[in-house]
Amino acid sequence: MDIKVMTYNIQHGHVHLSNPGRIDLSVMADVIRDEGADIIGLNEVRGRGDHPDYTAQTEFMAGYLGYHGWFGRSFYVSGWNPYGNAVLSRWPIVEAKVYKIPDPASLADAPRFEPRSILRAVIDLPDGGRFAVYASHFGLSPVEAEHAASLAATLTAEETLPFALMGDFNVTPDDPVLAPLDASLRETHSLLTSRGELSHPSHAPIDLIDYIYTSKAVTVKDVHVRQIVASDHCPVVAEISF
Repeated sequence: MDIKVMTYNIQHGHVHLSNPGRIDLSVMADVIRDEGADIIGLNEVRGRGDHPDYTAQTEFMAGYLGYHGWFGRSFYVSGWNPYGNAVLSRWPIVEAKVYKIPDPASLADAPRFEPRSILRAVIDLPDGGRFAVYASHFGLSPVEAEHAASLAATLTAEETLPFALMGDFNVTPDDPVLAPLDASLRETHSLLTSRGELSHPSHAPIDLIDYIYTSKAVTVKDVHVRQIVASDHCPVVAEISF
């Protein structure tokens, strides 16, 4: 089966470089629609909370696109304002689970620490099969990235379905933290770097920090960075088959 997967840090719907800053999720949803992505992993997503800015963003985008959606909370901002990752899918999401990434032993090693997680979702495909998606947003410090990569490697090693692991990993492709994932999974970033395709910041990209990995059973037919200014990240898109 051929499908198109996308990873997209939507910066909670903040329209990049807008002044004053405004949230317009339809801008990011239109990027997804125009790209024709079937399954999307989202980072920096808000859920409905007690602050008026914290709305049900996953539900809005799923409804706007006519897709299925699942929000995976990583933590609460200021008490009761959910924040985390999400998966959107053209096809039904039949199960999902959030896995907490272990916190650093000392916050002195992670001065910009925030709790992080990996969202696993299982999708019913129209051909009768199933596909697993792992969406994550790695922390900014080396110890956070190591914990995230270690958990991702453990979870994907146990996966029995064909899958994609994707997200904003906050490291560049030469970072050794990615070595275990590069060895055990099928990576797509070497092709992007060979073409000079970068993802952040969207208005003038200088780094590739957004990734799509797949299981070895999956064939990656093509991958590209969609160069567009909507969020502060450009989405990465892969055409895969299995």
